[in-house]
Parts: sequence; C-alpha cells; structure tokens
Amino acid sequence: MVDRAMGEPRLHRGLWYMGAKARVLPGFLDAVLEAEVPRDGTVVDLMCGTGVVSAYCAHRYRVFANDAQQYASIVAQSLIEHGAGAKTDFLGAIDVEADLSDAYQRNRNALERLYGPALAREAELLDRYARGDRGRDWADAYRAFLESLGSVYGGSSPRRGGRANGLYARAQRLLASESIASYRRDPGRRPACLITAYYANVYFGLRQAIELDSLRAAIADLSGRRAAVRRRQVHYLSALIHAASVTTSGTSHFAQPRHLTKDSELRAMAERRRIDVFEKVVACSRELLEVVAATAHRDGNQCFSGDYRSLIGGRNGDVRFSFPAEIDLVYLDPPYTADNYSRFYHVLEVLALYDYPELEADRSGRILRGRYPKIESRFLSGFCRRNDVESEFRHVVNAAAGSRAKLVISYASPTGLLLQRFRSAAPKQDPVRRLEAVCAERYRTVRVERRAMTHSGQGEKGRRIEELLVVCTRPR
Repeated sequence: MVDRAMGEPRLHRGLWYMGAKARVLPGFLDAVLEAEVPRDGTVVDLMCGTGVVSAYCAHRYRVFANDAQQYASIVAQSLIEHGAGAKTDFLGAIDVEADLSDAYQRNRNALERLYGPALAREAELLDRYARGDRGRDWADAYRAFLESLGSVYGGSSPRRGGRANGLYARAQRLLASESIASYRRDPGRRPACLITAYYANVYFGLRQAIELDSLRAAIADLSGRRAAVRRRQVHYLSALIHAASVTTSGTSHFAQPRHLTKDSELRAMAERRRIDVFEKVVACSRELLEVVAATAHRDGNQCFSGDYRSLIGGRNGDVRFSFPAEIDLVYLDPPYTADNYSRFYHVLEVLALYDYPELEADRSGRILRGRYPKIESRFLSGFCRRNDVESEFRHVVNAAAGSRAKLVISYASPTGLLLQRFRSAAPKQDPVRRLEAVCAERYRTVRVERRAMTHSGQGEKGRRIEELLVVCTRPR
C-alpha cells in the first residue's frame, strides 16, 4: 500500500515517448491551464499520449482523456479514473505478487518447457557479457544466437541441422502458422505466447518476452468482483506497458529493432536484456501508485479510446464535442510530423490488445523487420498527412468553439507539419500567424506563448525549436 500526502501533483514520469509533455508542463503549460480553467472545472485531453497532462490536470480538474491508441488510453485510465471515495481501498488492494505470481508462473513454466535449450543458451551468453566477456568471440556467438530461429512468426524457415535448429525444436509447433491462427481466433488460449512468438530476440530478449507474455496472461486471468478486478487490471496493464517501454532493447521506440552488424549494437542489446521484467513491473506499479496517491482526484474522470472525431456530434457548422458533462477547455497535443505514432509504438499497442494480429509483409511475403501489424489495422492520423492536416485543425477548432470551451494547442515551430505546409504555400508569411488566423475564425482572442527547447530524434540531436501554446478564448 502507498501512503502519500496529497499536496502538489507529482509529474508522471511516463513512457519513452516522442512529444512527452513532462518538460512543457512546469512553468509553461501549467500556468496557462491555471489561468484559463477554474479549479474544479473540466478539461479535455484530446490526444493524451503518455497521460502526463491528464494526470497533472486530475489534481485540480475533472478530466476527460482520449487517445486513438489503446495502450495510451490504458495508461491515462490508470492515472485519472479514481473516484475520491474508492481510491484508498484501491491503493490498499494492489499487490503484484499476490495477484499475479501464481498465474504468471504457470504460463512461464509452460513456455520454458518449450524454450528450455534456447533459454539456457541465452542465459549463458548474457552471463558471459555480465562477467566482462564482450569481445569478438562473444559478439559472434550472440549474433549467431539472435539470427537463429526464435520469434519467427512469418519469418524465414529454420536452418537445416545444426545447433540453431535444435534450440527451438520443442517450440516449432507453437510457432507454426496454424498455431498462431488458432490463437488469433481465441486469444485466451494458454500458454499465452504473443510477445514470444512475434518479438523475442527482436525487441526483447527471449526470457523477457516469456515474462511479458506470462504477466499479460496473469493480468487477464484475475478474478473477483468485476469492478474491482477491472481497476486492478488497468493498473497492472499500465505497469506492464511502462515496463515494456523501458525494457526494450531497441532504442526509445519500436519503429525498427537494432541491426546485428555492429558489435556495439549487440552489447547495447545484451545490457538491456539482462533486466528482469517482473521486477520492473513491480517498480512501475509502485511509481504509478505514488502518482495516484498524490493526486486529489475529482469524481467523474473518464478515459476514451478512439479517433477524436468519434467524440464530435452535430452537423455542418454546428459541431461540438459530446462528453458526459460541459467542458471548460480542450487541450490538443496532435502529432507534429508525418510520423504516425502507431508505427513507433506498435508493440505497446499489440501488448495492450493482445489479439495476435497479422503482420505487414513485403511483396515477397516476408514479414518486415519492424514486425508491424498490417497497416489497415493501425491508426493513421490526419494530422500526419500534409494534405489533411489543416482540415484536422479546423475540425478540432470548430468542435471546441461549438462546445463553448476554450482551446489550448501544443505545437512545434518550425517543425510542425501544418507550419511547414503554410510556409511552402506562402514563403513570405509567418506560418505561426496563419495558424493563429485559423483559430481566430472561431475565437475572438488568440495568443501564442513560446518556449525555446531542443528536440532529438529521427537521426537529429539537439535541434532547436520553439514549443508553442496557442491559447484560444472567447469562442464565437
């Protein structure tokens, strides 16, 4: 149980994530929200991402949070959906060991029987690394292990003969296409094996993948009173998602796994694959509970998961958001670039949905290195499409103004896709002023707050940008 006095809100540390708002809140976004929303007012976090802003707002306001990605909605739900009356009981009921250990161990034992030789080989190689044996011989041995048949749903066939084939001989029936298809029809089958079958030796070590699957199965198999179990499941799923985010042996996202050509990449992978997932889930659970305990939740907080357009009602120019109560302010933090988050965090979404999706393949039928679900099953945002981004902004502006709510937009200059589009169309005009003009069509007062920052990612480090807050008040 966590016992923490409720004072100032504790900022949620969040996932490894593009656009996380922990750097933007203190002394910037928080000041705008406090100036524009009365205490106990209602804030909509329309694209909540890691839930940092939602968790902060839950200390002062009622919050409606939404995200198109299920894993993000789960994280936000774990942070804000806590009525003041039931929170103490919830905090006292969370016990990872008591709730999950038995079912976790059953699933883990079943998978370890199938993967025993491969697990032993992985343990040997990681132990050598831990003891300082990290030279060329070790790298060649670890590379050979990772190139052998492991989590190869849709991958190449096992090499004929040799040790690599023998390592996974017991697991071949589990990994067969027919087996995966049966899991797709019934995701509740045991042993749960999705992460192991899809992502072991790709984004996680083999032992780690088995631990992730076994924890996911234990969370799904919790029993008890429905409402109480659901609250605990959401909490444990959030902790599991956090643990997967920071345990991956990729980089800070899941767009591509690391290549195996450089010995330095192998050493980076080995370092992260020594992390114990169960222990990491326990730690993440504790951190989430501390944030929840420090938050003075209002009753009525609610999370949604879907395209923001599903939350808009009305016709023609009379559009408005449809939430369970009147709203005071809509906070919009859309994607800034053409990069869809569903590609960068697809493993977290698969872990949340746990539906054994079909994976994207090239023209020859070979599964892509990133092991993404088929593109038609992934959410693609109009904010990431150059030809659609302006109409997406207008749609949100119209719905917020139609709801008689204030609107605050987070955006990056000069890297924001809409600003780049404006600049290309009219090089001599200030694109930020054009963004203001779009908002001014429905708001009488529009101002822009700016903070200088540096962004890193997509091959760039330390790029200087301005974080913008476009504050829109007095709707027309």
